[in-house]
Amino acid sequence: MSQDLPTEWIPTLPETPGPRYLAFVQSLERDIKSGTLKPGTRLLPQRDMASQLGLSVGTISKAYYEAESRGLISGEVGRGTFVMRRRPAVSSESPASTLNLALNVPPHTGEDELITSVLKDIVADGVLQPLLGYLPHQGLPHHRDSMVGWLAQLGMSTDADHLFITHGGQHGLSIAMGMVTSPNGIVLTERFTYSGMIALSAQNGYRLHGVDCDKHGLLPDALDRAFGETKARTVFSMPTLQTPTGTTMPNERREEIADVIRRHDGYLLEDDAYAFLFQTPPKPISLLLPERSFYITSFAKCLAPGLRIAAMVVPDQFRDRANNAVRATGWMASPLMAEVVARLIHGGDLIRQVHLKRAEATRRNAIADEVLGNWLPVISETPGFHRWLPIPAGRTLIALVAQAARAGITLAPPGALQQVDRGTLGVRICLGHPKTHDELRRALVELRRILESAEEMSFV
Repeated sequence: MSQDLPTEWIPTLPETPGPRYLAFVQSLERDIKSGTLKPGTRLLPQRDMASQLGLSVGTISKAYYEAESRGLISGEVGRGTFVMRRRPAVSSESPASTLNLALNVPPHTGEDELITSVLKDIVADGVLQPLLGYLPHQGLPHHRDSMVGWLAQLGMSTDADHLFITHGGQHGLSIAMGMVTSPNGIVLTERFTYSGMIALSAQNGYRLHGVDCDKHGLLPDALDRAFGETKARTVFSMPTLQTPTGTTMPNERREEIADVIRRHDGYLLEDDAYAFLFQTPPKPISLLLPERSFYITSFAKCLAPGLRIAAMVVPDQFRDRANNAVRATGWMASPLMAEVVARLIHGGDLIRQVHLKRAEATRRNAIADEVLGNWLPVISETPGFHRWLPIPAGRTLIALVAQAARAGITLAPPGALQQVDRGTLGVRICLGHPKTHDELRRALVELRRILESAEEMSFV
């Protein structure tokens, strides 16, 4: 941040009835709103704050926890506790009549105020004008260097020469597919796959072939058979918190999958959009076969979809073609948005957002387990933004979606790529779109009521 930040903040606690920890949070919120307390300010350690205010450490600990749950502050192990950007007031208006559990967006954790602040800094620093011209297709070197550092935190090792900044993950996926798959070519995927891949295949004529999976993702033997039966050379996979099913491959399975791809002289397109939700992310499969893998991760889920910024790592032999592909499909990703991401990485705001997203994912999954615990299997120990709801026996997927729509809930079933047993069908439940926990709970309670009731629709 460009402005000087105060090194110490001691709140003035009003002598009002009620818990002292809430008085602390109210004072914190008031000073942030007034501008007295600037974003990025580091708060005193809890013990020191308790001493300054004459309160117990337990009271201050409870206050810090409540403030973090409201998105006012963010704590980082080994660095301290920092003030976040001010969140907008919660609207008192009644929520929209339709509750969307189909759109897989990250829950709000103050990212809009954060991005607004960074954009103001860019203007104040006088660097906006250079970002508005025609710049390198691959992305500015210092932007790529920043993203290389971020990928390292996700467990992906690369260098700036092999990293391309794209208009979001879908753009990177489209470029990679175009380099290794011909029109009407076959692409192997998990049996239920990402809707963006289905859209891309419809647009370009790729033929998707679903491969059997278990609770750990793609089955190596099934992938081996699919290569032999289809003569395909391309695999698209989301090995970490796969969408829509939420499975995560253990490291041993990743090594087996890499061996199968290498043995068939294939190429891997790895979408790693959710690795940031793990304290220690699983090792990307792309690390095991860098010469035949395209690794793609975006900043849509850890920050905001509207940034349209992603990082794609390409094999050495495809660098020139990738550079031309970016030029042909948009010249370059937005340097202004790339600058926002780079500053958030360098300033520590991105990792603070990640901590808030993880915490919010935990809270929302707890609500889902509480309301739909009898229907939602726990597939991953790391909470994500979506859950897989298998269709109960005696029900049909189309009727469930229709009944939910009649109740004001939007569900989006995945496309089944093969004929599958009725019991394996399911629907993805997205937890991030409802603005509040109450909205999410209300939608899930209504969904539970539908699951507990008789199927109301029949089709003849």
